[in-house]
Parts: sequence; structure tokens; C-alpha cells
Amino acid sequence: MDEVNRNPDLLPNSSLVFDFPGGGCKTVPKLYNSLHFSIENHDAHPNYNCDEESECILILSGPNWAISEMVGTFLNFFMFQTVFQLTYGPFNPILSDREQFPSLYQMAPQDIYLALAMVSLMLHFNWNWIGLAISDNDQGTQFLSYLRREMEKNTVCFAFVNMIPVKMHSYLSRAEVYFNQIMTSSTKVVVIYGDTDSTLAVSFRRWQSLGIQRIWVTTSQWDVTIWKSDFTLNSFHGILAFAHHHAEISSFKTFVQTLNPLKYSDEYLAKLEWMNLKCELSDSKCKTLKNCISNASLQWLEVQTFDMAFSDDSYDIYNAVYTMAHALHEMLLQQVYNQPVDNGRGPYAQCFKLHFFLRKTQFTNPVGDRVNMNQKENLQEEYDIFQIWNFPYGLGLKVKIGEFSPHFPRGQQLHLYEDMIEHATGSR
Repeated sequence: MDEVNRNPDLLPNSSLVFDFPGGGCKTVPKLYNSLHFSIENHDAHPNYNCDEESECILILSGPNWAISEMVGTFLNFFMFQTVFQLTYGPFNPILSDREQFPSLYQMAPQDIYLALAMVSLMLHFNWNWIGLAISDNDQGTQFLSYLRREMEKNTVCFAFVNMIPVKMHSYLSRAEVYFNQIMTSSTKVVVIYGDTDSTLAVSFRRWQSLGIQRIWVTTSQWDVTIWKSDFTLNSFHGILAFAHHHAEISSFKTFVQTLNPLKYSDEYLAKLEWMNLKCELSDSKCKTLKNCISNASLQWLEVQTFDMAFSDDSYDIYNAVYTMAHALHEMLLQQVYNQPVDNGRGPYAQCFKLHFFLRKTQFTNPVGDRVNMNQKENLQEEYDIFQIWNFPYGLGLKVKIGEFSPHFPRGQQLHLYEDMIEHATGSR
């Protein structure tokens, strides 16, 4: 938003504003209560303070697809004319149903080539006996279909397939079975795919805490370097994570390091607990910035360095804000050259128009990556591959060891940096 508001060529004479929800981030039960309350109080829209009834509302939801589905279902019943729901987190085919979710737009690309990328990695290391643990839902089933097809083409076999139930009571009744399957299997490589806020995550953390040594092959959402947990050095062989390739947003590091939270009146922005800040040298447990010196910057306040690189989810949010800005810019630009005509839809006519522009928005973002909201014109996604190790006391090592691009011919799509693998693992 800071970039958009400083750009004279995008939404000139206008500014984007963001309103934090009262009470901070909401859990699923709190979110449900908030949405239920807004049925009776139509001015209490989640995430937004609405002074004009004709205002359009943008809601960012994710990363768990179930949360986005719940919000989208509610909005479709009560507020779909005025709301734009942009989701971050892994792409889910259910959410692309226009009839069920007419106001929902997914920012993440479809993971059509993820299975091919993972199997290419397996072939490179001659792994042909693989375990799989996925969430037992439509998203997991579709991934299983893609993965099974690619494995059968290349004579790679499943040692076991654990389809973890989404419902907790169903999971608990079979948790020991899933654990025994991994313990008794001779495979040393296990693919993990599903939501990080799920029963699958419960299993994954349990397996790690019990010292199961495996090579975990997964997606960037399972990058445990951002989890506030300590793992012992020998608890597992490490994680190989596939992340959607995108350019680095170099301006973000400068923005964060020079940001003075005291300039901002919003109390939620001033807390910024996720950055592990300290307020006074004598009190490292301080969670607000009330006692900080007036000219302090975030760079001075850091307790420890943290990863400035955007995760896939963060990058989706970054593109979501730019997508809305570009769609709104195009709509306003057309109104300048064409006399606006009332289409008979009342005060929400502008929102209907904006939906039209949003669906066909295409642009190149500031770091040079192409964004296309037409889901029927999917761009072939490229992946970066990371080797991740976690050590006690919050220390982590994350090294990019390769890339995968479906643009190249078969056999040339995977490129690994052998020297970086040796650096990350200690051996080839």
C-alpha cells in the first residue's frame, strides 16, 4: 500500500487505506461470531469501517482454504454485491466455482506442475519408494491424482498413503495407525501436502517430536523456520520445500528497517510482535512500543534478524493489493474518457463495474512478475527448491538448492546446485 500510494501513475489523487479488525487477528470461532453478528448489523463489516453505504469492501482471507470457504459462503448469502474476497494460500479448486463463490478471487496459481516437480527431484536422487501424507479433502485428493499419474510414468512407487481426516475425532481414532505406517516403512522420503493449520499438521509435529528421521518433501507453507518451536539437531534429516518462484521485493527490507512504528497511530501496527522486537535493553519482554525512544527504527529494535524474503502467502497478499489498485485504476480511467451511465443497479453500481474489471486484470508488478486474474489462462508456474534445517533456540538454515521450470523439455526441467546441497547438508 505504501508503494501504491507513492506511485503517481497508479490511482493518482487517491490513497488506499487499511483498517485492522478490533481485537487483532481472529480465530475461526471468533470470525464466525463476527460474521454472524454482521447479519443483524449490516454496518459491522469484518475488517472494514464503512462510512458510506455505497463503499465496496475488500477482504483478504487465508491461508487456510476452509476459512476462505466459510467467509465466501457467508458473503455470497448476504453481501456479495459489495464485497471482493481475495484469498492467499494454496490454490483450491473448490474456491474457483463461480456459481458458489461469485465474489472470490484466488491469488495463488494452480499447482498443476507441483507433482511433476517433486517426481523429477525423486528421479534425480534415485528415490523410488516414497511415503505420502495428505489431508483427506478435495485439495489433497486432486494432488494425489497428479502425483500418482507422474509416479506411474516413472516407476516410482508408494510405500504408503496416509490420508489424514480433517475432523479431529476421526483423526484421533486412527492417529496410531498413521504413526505405525511411517515407523514400520523402510522409506526414508515422505511427501507432505495439505493445510498447515490442520490435523495433518498435528501428525507432522508429532512425528518430528518423536525423533522420526525422514527427508520431508513438501511446499513452502510448511517452512518451519517461521514456527516458534525448537527442534533438536538430529530429530529429522531435513525438509525439501517447493516454493513458487518470484522475484525478490528488495524495497521491503529497506521499508521495514527504516519504519518507525511511533509515526503510526494505529495500535495494532505499533505492536508488531511477529518481528520479535524489544523496547528497552532492560526489559526484553515488553510487547508494545510505548517505552521506545522516539527516533527508534525497527532495525534498532530487532532482537534477532529475521527472514526478509516474502513467503508464497505474503507474495499473494502483495499481488492482491496491486490487483485491486490496478482494477480500480482502470475503472476510474474509463470513467474519465466515457460519460458514466447508471446501469440501474443503485448505489452498488460501482462495485459491479469493479468486478468486471477485476476479472480481466493483467499487469506486471514492480518486481517484474506477471499477474493475470483470468484463471483460464494459467501461466506455467516455476518453483524454487529449498533445503531447510532447524536447530534449537530458533536458529534456522534455509538454502536454495535448485529450480524447476516446465518451460524446458522433459529431462531438463530440474536444475540443482550441487555445491549448495553440499553446503546445506554436509555431504552430496
